[in-house]
Amino acid sequence: MNSTLFSKVLLTFLLVFGSAMSFALDWSKNHLLNPLWHPHAKFHGAVLLFFFAGVAVTGVWLLWRESAEPKVAITAAAALSASYWTPFFFIPYLLPGSSYWAGIPGHEPHFHGMVFYPNLLVIGVFLALTVIAWRIGVGRLEGSMGG
Repeated sequence: MNSTLFSKVLLTFLLVFGSAMSFALDWSKNHLLNPLWHPHAKFHGAVLLFFFAGVAVTGVWLLWRESAEPKVAITAAAALSASYWTPFFFIPYLLPGSSYWAGIPGHEPHFHGMVFYPNLLVIGVFLALTVIAWRIGVGRLEGSMGG
């Protein structure tokens, strides 16, 4: 598999699976279906999910349409993916009262005595794979995929 094709396949997976995973996890009792959430917060949460689905479809279309500039499509798709996931790392610092943890406050999981947010680990993996796919696709890791 050449580097461009590998990059397109990986970015497609990240965009589609990321959107589907967001729906599966957020359309749940501890998020959008939580009766304690304000109705307008539920509205904005649902809008975000559908917006990300649209962004994912746009990214996939960019990747697979005929183009004389596949590296531009790879860069755009990677930027779209990263633009969704990156804010997860800083929103609680910008929005007082928000939290990485969707469970009961004070019951965050711990790893080696430190608070550990599993969602940030998953998002970090998504971001790392996005950067890897982009770098391979635009030729910054040439030779690593034989193309």
